[in-house]
Amino acid sequence: MSDLRIDIISDLVCPWCYLGYSRLKQAIEQLGDDYKIDIRWQPFELHPDMPAEGADRETFLGERFGSSEKLNEATHALQQVGIEAGIQFNFSEKDRLPNTKLVHQFVLAATKSNLATPFVLATFHAYFTNGKDIGLTSILEETALSIGMQKSDIEYALSPEAQTLTEKKLKHLRSLDINSVPTYVINDKFMIQGAHDPESFLKVLNDIAEKEV
Repeated sequence: MSDLRIDIISDLVCPWCYLGYSRLKQAIEQLGDDYKIDIRWQPFELHPDMPAEGADRETFLGERFGSSEKLNEATHALQQVGIEAGIQFNFSEKDRLPNTKLVHQFVLAATKSNLATPFVLATFHAYFTNGKDIGLTSILEETALSIGMQKSDIEYALSPEAQTLTEKKLKHLRSLDINSVPTYVINDKFMIQGAHDPESFLKVLNDIAEKEV
């Protein structure tokens, strides 16, 4: 049996991180029972300059893309790719683009309770499909409770300790010159960037597993 630790460096407002995990999961399912996979979620900020209260999505991203028309084109293309992966991306004029520091603190708390992946997926769904503002403490608490996290987990997520540790992780990953997500680091040795298709992920995982035996 081969052990593979996969650190997924992501931001939960990144649609390609959502797609990337969906495709990675399909590859892992094809690996069979000869592999023990340990997935760890690591924080990244796509918009480190985002105000604490977040911003209007259409305005903020429209400026980044150059125009509302270009943003709409990219959004439509993303929705089509999402359909192929079984992910429903819904966007409206009311959507907020949140500051994700607090989200990452909740992921840290979920990790301590071995619920990181369920929490991340529930948060992706809340944001991208249901259009909820995941920058709000109330939404994050609701999401946490929905996947079995306890009140004590939520208290930890909101604690100065979780804030400090999250900041340290973000600073460390920035120091490694990781500038885009999703990024996957396997067994602390091999780095893959981007939301590859399941077949590509499968080939890479098999190749790495053979080297690690």
